[in-house]
Amino acid sequence: MSDDTRQMLLHTLERVLADHCTAERVQAVDAVGFDPDLWQVLEELGFTVAAVSEASGGSALGMADLCALLRLCGRHCAPVPLAESAVLAAWLLAGAGQAVPSGVLAFANANSRDFEITPQDNGLRLHGVLPRVAAARHAAGVVVLLERDGQTQVTQLGPQDYRLEPGDNLAGEARDDLHIDTIIATDRMYRAPAGITAASIHERAALARAALMSGALERTLQQSLDYARERKQFGRALAAFQAIQQQLAILAGEVAAACAAVDHAALVADFGVATDEIAVAKIRAGKAAGLACRIAHQVHGAMGFTQEYSLQHATRRLWAWRDENGSEAAWARQFGRRLASAGADALWPLTTASGTAVAD
Repeated sequence: MSDDTRQMLLHTLERVLADHCTAERVQAVDAVGFDPDLWQVLEELGFTVAAVSEASGGSALGMADLCALLRLCGRHCAPVPLAESAVLAAWLLAGAGQAVPSGVLAFANANSRDFEITPQDNGLRLHGVLPRVAAARHAAGVVVLLERDGQTQVTQLGPQDYRLEPGDNLAGEARDDLHIDTIIATDRMYRAPAGITAASIHERAALARAALMSGALERTLQQSLDYARERKQFGRALAAFQAIQQQLAILAGEVAAACAAVDHAALVADFGVATDEIAVAKIRAGKAAGLACRIAHQVHGAMGFTQEYSLQHATRRLWAWRDENGSEAAWARQFGRRLASAGADALWPLTTASGTAVAD
């Protein structure tokens, strides 16, 4: 994509989110965690199929461009599941050769020992629970990735195929359990796009989550800077106190590091496997989230903890998102095992030649 087109898309989304994601409006939909009016606007503008190929009616954006869009969503605390619906579900369904329906699509990875997939009649019987499926209650359908006998397949479930048990994350976003006991006919099972596995889709989801986190981190930093400049204590702005300056400098460094890690991982993902880079991005974003929330609330004092003040829109999302699609601890263990199994001689090439930087 040309730089001009990229900037046009980012500028358009920025304007839409600025209009629809005011603090008052985000607070107003906080109880349900979803803004259908904003989703309709994004759908009309084509952002909900941004990852889908042009042949299927989308924009065919790569991960670098998609992460740039998601960063804006995170920065504005947009109450819409663009990552789950556009970057995962719609992209996967279109890649399997199926038409993408209108409305929200949820995504679930059925790669679990507790989820049974067994042949029955002219199809497969799906039995078990798909836990904490994002935005399932708002979705017209749930796109499910299945791995069986060395094959990766995609199917789409409707509300008739599951019993929904509602749940929420700390940010108030829908994370619903789907209780499934249904038979999916063979003609409803589609071959997944080449190279897609449960592990690779988990990596894509983690990178999308890290991109959202990078935007929320930027918002947290900006709000803290603005508050420190405006709030006066003992006749001086908070920003004039050296202790506050030091904490804001730490916060700015954490935000910059997280954004750089996400940008690098997205660029690598556009050209091939980026497992290590995505691991570092999610680790770095998770670490930054913990420090950013602590510093931001310390700078704001009691004001930052009030329901009426908008800082909590970003920090509650950061607290929730750092544990979704793999926490920093989970990704650190995976990255550490890979480094350990490669041996001492491979440590330096793995952490430098490929451009991967180990998160401290």
